Amino acid sequence: MSEAQPQPKPDYEVQAQIAAFAEERIANFTDSQHVLNNIGSLALGGVEDVSRVTRRAEYRNDFKSDDNKHGRVDEGTELHIASGEDYVNYLREVGGRRHEAIAGRAEILGAYDRFSPMIDALKYELDDPANRKNHARHLGNGSNADVFAVTVDSVDYAVRLPKGNGVKPTNIDSHLGGAVLGRGMAHMEQIVAASYEDGVTVAEMMPGKQVGHITAEDVASITDEQLGQLVDTVLEANTRGIEIDPKPSNIFYDTEQGFGIVDYHSSKNVSKNSADQGAKDVLSWMAPVLSNIRLYGTKYNPDMTEQDYAEKASIMAANGDLMKRFRDTIAVRLAGEDYVDELLGDINSRIASNDESVANYSNDEWVSSMIESDRERKRQQAERAKTQDPTNPGGWDLV
Repeated sequence: MSEAQPQPKPDYEVQAQIAAFAEERIANFTDSQHVLNNIGSLALGGVEDVSRVTRRAEYRNDFKSDDNKHGRVDEGTELHIASGEDYVNYLREVGGRRHEAIAGRAEILGAYDRFSPMIDALKYELDDPANRKNHARHLGNGSNADVFAVTVDSVDYAVRLPKGNGVKPTNIDSHLGGAVLGRGMAHMEQIVAASYEDGVTVAEMMPGKQVGHITAEDVASITDEQLGQLVDTVLEANTRGIEIDPKPSNIFYDTEQGFGIVDYHSSKNVSKNSADQGAKDVLSWMAPVLSNIRLYGTKYNPDMTEQDYAEKASIMAANGDLMKRFRDTIAVRLAGEDYVDELLGDINSRIASNDESVANYSNDEWVSSMIESDRERKRQQAERAKTQDPTNPGGWDLV
């Protein structure tokens, strides 16, 4: 009786192995990008020796001479990135498919087939890029992708679709590395499916709205317990090696569920360009997030009235009260931490700046002077427009 032949691994499992290898063992950022951007062909052909040819001159620490004066790699140089032996040894050392970074990615990648029919239908509807933001299921957009809602088995999910024609597996794996670290963590976005080939991630819908766009009633409903949960979430994320991009579009608020964080990444990538985040830094960055509630993304208004200033003062006063409660929550939760005094100082600086703006916007004399200044500026612009030569709008001396 012949022995059963081992079954080949699914492509998505090999992709998960290669991605984890790139994240944990390839120290140069451009090299890591090359591996991820070619992950499909590598998964199909097997990882043997991997090389790339430089498209421009590069500077690399591993090419520096003993006198530390060099490190230049000329355009057109073939660089060795990794060998099949490196890859196999890595899998043996970490336990192969059982390794969390591999198993987590494989599960997410393997789940994509369940969602692909709905995503394909959505892509067909979005054939004209100009219609993306007008689509009924458009939720928001970032620098690399637009976010849409899809419904599968009566459950809504948030789908990130890449912008343009450039599908970049590096962007996807940045999300997947963080998703593996944040699995099962409350108040953190949970990615459930993804595809390197399509450049798509699928996540459970985060309750609530981006904090930049919540209402005055929402702000009034934020409890001290919810602020405490936000602090605890940041601390746990930092412990797990998760990097947060703290801007109002990545922080959600729901009156029942509290704060939630989306669009986060892994700090485990040895080739990443950014320095590791500290808990103190992220908590400090949360203060401007709170100060921008109901103000984030609003267009500059050059014609503010007394009522406009009064409304903005009211919004900023509410945000200032929220920052003070956030500061007090941190003072209690982090009492004894060696960085707490510096952190509280950073937040107090933001509060003081906010309070100064509130005082100005509430001062009739200051507001009147600002409005008059705007009027004078527009009057001068109109005078210049009258005397300007339409054939020489820049006013250059043409003689």
